[in-house]
Amino acid sequence: MSIDEFFYKHPVFRYEEFALFKATQGVTKPISVNTALMYYVKSGRIKSIRRKLYVVVPPDQSPDDVMVDPYLIAGKATDDAIIGYHSALELMGVAYSSFGQLTYVTKQKSKPFEFGGHWYQSVTVALQKKQTHNVYIEAINRQGVEIKMTNAARTFVDVLDRTEFCGGWEEVYRSVSNLVVLNVDEAINYCLMLDNARLNAKVGYFLSQRKDAFAVTEKQLAPLIAAKPKAAQYISGSAGEQFQLIKSWNIYLPLSVINQSWEEPDAEF
Repeated sequence: MSIDEFFYKHPVFRYEEFALFKATQGVTKPISVNTALMYYVKSGRIKSIRRKLYVVVPPDQSPDDVMVDPYLIAGKATDDAIIGYHSALELMGVAYSSFGQLTYVTKQKSKPFEFGGHWYQSVTVALQKKQTHNVYIEAINRQGVEIKMTNAARTFVDVLDRTEFCGGWEEVYRSVSNLVVLNVDEAINYCLMLDNARLNAKVGYFLSQRKDAFAVTEKQLAPLIAAKPKAAQYISGSAGEQFQLIKSWNIYLPLSVINQSWEEPDAEF
């Protein structure tokens, strides 16, 4: 493979990918790999996005105004990056709003960064939950590059777990309402893997509200009911928010979520 072919196939690439390419040419010393990268940066063929992450500059663009698919950057931000949360909702075409912020999941510490008018942030998988990192994900192809994203079932659970990464309750509510199909068993299995009683109740409540849409059965909900909090717990809401106890799930939910305050009075979940 020539360098032109490598750049064509890797519009966004990581240092590790370039090093493997150079190894096929007999170049294995890190200093030689770095020298080659510096040469292409200085010549304007590529641009450094952040440490170990590069974008190829097309012939009709310059390093200062290079345009690149932001999802490719998010999917390559670390060597184990998985696009998730609201960004996954956007890729699935169900997000209520479009954000200029992209979120990826990683097992590594990864600082937020900005590039091309987009903000990139990571969600680090907790040490005790690293076994969940690569479950319920799917590969997608963008510009010939394969990147990973959380599937619908995992995304459903993740956005309910961390609404702060998804624009808050209204955005989450409206977005998950746009899901037409959901593998309920996968969502429940993944939720139980996270070992979080409050999340079990939260996911169980939302699945129970979508029984008809997702064909949810009582048998499917039983494991979540068994793993709900033993004492009633509050779910985060806005400052000054009023809450109501959902006895069947032992959680206090914000009234705005229960009543869908942002909806028209006759709207249903």
